[in-house]
Amino acid sequence: MERKHLYCIRHAQSTYNQAALEYENQGKKSQIHELKWNIEYIDAELSAFGELQALNAVPEAHALRVQTVFVSPFRRALRTAQILFENHPDNPDIIVHPLLAEKLKNVPDVSVWQGTPYSQYPNFDWSLMPNNYFLFDLVRNAHTARLKTLPIEQIPRKLLDEMVSMIPEKIEPAEDMYKRAQESKEIWKKSALSGSVALVSHSNFFKFFTMKHDENGSTFRWLNNCEIYEYEEVDLD
Repeated sequence: MERKHLYCIRHAQSTYNQAALEYENQGKKSQIHELKWNIEYIDAELSAFGELQALNAVPEAHALRVQTVFVSPFRRALRTAQILFENHPDNPDIIVHPLLAEKLKNVPDVSVWQGTPYSQYPNFDWSLMPNNYFLFDLVRNAHTARLKTLPIEQIPRKLLDEMVSMIPEKIEPAEDMYKRAQESKEIWKKSALSGSVALVSHSNFFKFFTMKHDENGSTFRWLNNCEIYEYEEVDLD
């Protein structure tokens, strides 16, 4: 049987990643928390360097034999997938999948989704995306429940306010993110029965997706921006 592959690809550098790196390079690492709630970085898009980073990765992406690409609904991931795969020689299906969303913890992880596909990506398959605010289907607790009845255009800002009011508690606990990432493996495994799959997602999603536990603790793979990593822990046969 022909071996199927599962590739994990973190989005290219976002404007938030760039700002955090600049703080770190200036010796201000302890001040990065100031960026976490800056509305400028809501659902952060790619930086200019991120665009170049993705373009430089095109030859590596085009060398992969891929039938299906699943991509997070966040704008930085969508743009990365577009650059890497829209003109791919295999012409893979590019499917937007809500389960690939980043762990909901800071301003870049609050989506500006308003229930309709983004016009910049007309060739993507949006059929799995709901017309409601998709993060509330993933993060279900008392904090999100009280926001669900708001008009969708008001939700991102109100969600941010709710997250700030909870500090240091997180609106999506690590154990919930781990469960979401691990359970998603069955979806990618099923899709890979007919051909290799690429996932375009985020650092924390892949952290919990690759996480393993043993008597010595937990291990995981932390992906760099625009890194392409072949995941080998799922039996795709």
